[in-house]
Amino acid sequence: MRPTTTTRLLRCFALSIAIPAFISAAKPSPFCDDCKVTREYFRKLCDYIVTERSDVQTIFTGGYFMRDLVAGYRIFGERRYLDTAAAYADRLLAKQSERGYWGTGYGRIYLADTGSALGLFIVLYEHVDHDRRRKYLAAVQKYVDAIERDRLVLGSGALDVGLKTNAEGQPTVPYKEDYPISSALTGGEIFTWMYHVTKQEKYRVVAYNALRWVFSTMRDDGVIPYNYPSGKANLSKKGDMQNDRMVWQNSLYLTSAYVGEGLLSFDLYSKQPKWNREFRLKIKPHIDYILRTQNANGTWAPDGNWDQKRSPGIINLLTWYYDHVEKGPRIVEAVRRFQRFIVVPENGKAFGMENDGAVPAASERVAYDCVTGLTGRALADILQPGVDASW
Repeated sequence: MRPTTTTRLLRCFALSIAIPAFISAAKPSPFCDDCKVTREYFRKLCDYIVTERSDVQTIFTGGYFMRDLVAGYRIFGERRYLDTAAAYADRLLAKQSERGYWGTGYGRIYLADTGSALGLFIVLYEHVDHDRRRKYLAAVQKYVDAIERDRLVLGSGALDVGLKTNAEGQPTVPYKEDYPISSALTGGEIFTWMYHVTKQEKYRVVAYNALRWVFSTMRDDGVIPYNYPSGKANLSKKGDMQNDRMVWQNSLYLTSAYVGEGLLSFDLYSKQPKWNREFRLKIKPHIDYILRTQNANGTWAPDGNWDQKRSPGIINLLTWYYDHVEKGPRIVEAVRRFQRFIVVPENGKAFGMENDGAVPAASERVAYDCVTGLTGRALADILQPGVDASW
């Protein structure tokens, strides 16, 4: 039976109001001095990603770019943002190996990078059709099964770095090294999502133990160390100045950003109040640390440093902490300070934002993609707190 003209008009009207209603559901944000300027900046960033960075080979930066677009779809209702992200996710599905892993795009198999990339499946899940949902879940299931099979969840509770590769790029053996970034991004985020979707307790336990290990390494002053012995950062090695610098200084803020991503995912979706209270209490010294060490211009880490290129995820951690743990003017001001800095094009260019005209050397492309993509996540949560981690 063909629909009547009235029926067709009603359907069109329903579609026309669906997106504005979706967008207007967000509460006003406390995190931007001028939300109009910030919205315009974020929209231009999303447009840049669609036209210039829609098919990035390095999976973790590609994943963050596409997550920016999913957040952009939720904020602006731009269907092309969602379509671009879904198309990238289709290509990502095709890159999974029979063994269950993904190459990083630069010849390694790292669980940290993979966690960042698969975060795209998580945020896309509610926006795609049943067939894509089924494929996303099957792919992540295959990945976590491989981690369990290859014993990449270590005795400490931490997740391993990943798998070493041979000259042909084929995976060989595990690193057997406790790694905070994989523990947060695959342990805290991906395993939490597997619990969220399947309700299998074993996944929630892996996520909890991984984050508990991360917090067990934190210093009393709130600094979370970067443990990666193969990368000359060995937490168990004492008295070596170069090693200590690598553990406690070289990657301080990228560790904060990535641990924060895993922590807020666990807090929002583990549905385990006792464990959430434990982690909310433990993260406070770290929150205090990053607040008191923020640069005057609103960034973190020395200007141009590789650590700074991965630091914008700190903003997502702070907005989560403000909304779900403790409201305080210091957090609002810290986030606004970054927001005021980043919307000025000259600042963005100096910071490494490719949409503002920063042009990296070939050897720096990943770092510049990283700061651009992670800043997009930060801007999304500044505009609509929690949108980046909306499952």
